Amino acid sequence: MLIKLDKKDRRILYHLDLNSRQTYNQIAKKVGLSREVIQYRIKQLEKRGVIRGYQTLIDVTKLGYLNCRFFIKFQRDSPEQEKEIIEYYKQHPNFWWVDSIDGFRDLGIACWVKNIYEFHDIKEDLVKRFGNFIHDFNMAIYSKFYIYKRTYLLDDKIELPPVKTMFSQEKAKFDDKDIELLRLIAPNARMSSVDLSQQTGISVTNINYRIKKLIERKIIVEFRVIIDLKKIGYYWYKIEFQLEDLNIKKGLLEYSHKHKNIIYAYETISENDIEIELEVQSYEEFREILDDIRKTFGKDIKKYHHLLWYKEHKFLFMP
Repeated sequence: MLIKLDKKDRRILYHLDLNSRQTYNQIAKKVGLSREVIQYRIKQLEKRGVIRGYQTLIDVTKLGYLNCRFFIKFQRDSPEQEKEIIEYYKQHPNFWWVDSIDGFRDLGIACWVKNIYEFHDIKEDLVKRFGNFIHDFNMAIYSKFYIYKRTYLLDDKIELPPVKTMFSQEKAKFDDKDIELLRLIAPNARMSSVDLSQQTGISVTNINYRIKKLIERKIIVEFRVIIDLKKIGYYWYKIEFQLEDLNIKKGLLEYSHKHKNIIYAYETISENDIEIELEVQSYEEFREILDDIRKTFGKDIKKYHHLLWYKEHKFLFMP
C-alpha cells in the first residue's frame, strides 16, 4: 500500500539520510517539531515499513578489500532455481549485496575480496556451481563511489550537501576492536553507544572516541536511512554509460551531484566508464532525466544501458 508522506515526514527522512545517528533532539531542531513528536513520527515510519533500517557505509578499501561485482543473465532457470541462487549469495560471507533486476540482466551481486586471485576463485565457483543456468555475465571492480543526498525529499531549495566518496588505494589504521565495532554498527547505524558498549566490553567514552576516529580516518563514510521506496511511490533505476570522450566524466559527475534524483554515481574497471543510480516516481520521470543527460552530453556518449532494481535481498557494507 502506498503511504503518503507530509512535509514533516519527508524532512525527517532527509535528515536521517544526512546522518541517521543524529539524536531526536538534533532532528527536532532542524525539522521544527518537539523531540517527542519526532520520536513518535520516526517510530510510525518504522512501524509502517517506510523506514526499513539504518546502515553505516564503510569504505572497506581502507581495510584492505576490493569491491567487485557480477551482473548475471539467466537461462533455462525457474523461479525456484533463481531463488536458490539468490539464497546462496545471501548466505555467502563474501557477498555484501544481492539485488534482482528488471531489464537486460536478472541479478546483481557484489563481494569483498582481498585480491584479484580471490576474485578469480569466486568467479570460478559461480561458473561451476550455476553455469548451466547462466546465459552470460559480466564483471567489474568498483574504483570510485560517489554518494549524493536525497534532496528530492524536500520541496524547498537548499544548499547542496557535499559529495561523499569511497574507495582508494590508501589503507587506514585499525585494530580488532574497531572491526568488532564496525560489524555491529554496519547493519544498525542507530545502535546506541550504550548497547555497543555492552556488546563489545568497551566503555561508552571509548566507543564514542573510536567512532569519531573511524570517521576521521574515512573508514566510516556516513550513516544513512534505508527507505522502502515502493512504500512511498518511488522506483530505483540505474544507467551505465560508455563514453566517447572521458573528459566529460567530470561534467557528468557534477550534473549527478546537482540533480535531486541521482543518489549514487560510480566508476568501475569494466566496459562502463560511469554508472549512476536514480530514485524517481515513474518511468516517464526517469526518461526525462535520461533524455536531459543525452541532450547535455550525448555527442560524447558512445553507448548506454538502463535497468530497474526491483528487489534488494541483501545489503551489508561490511565483510
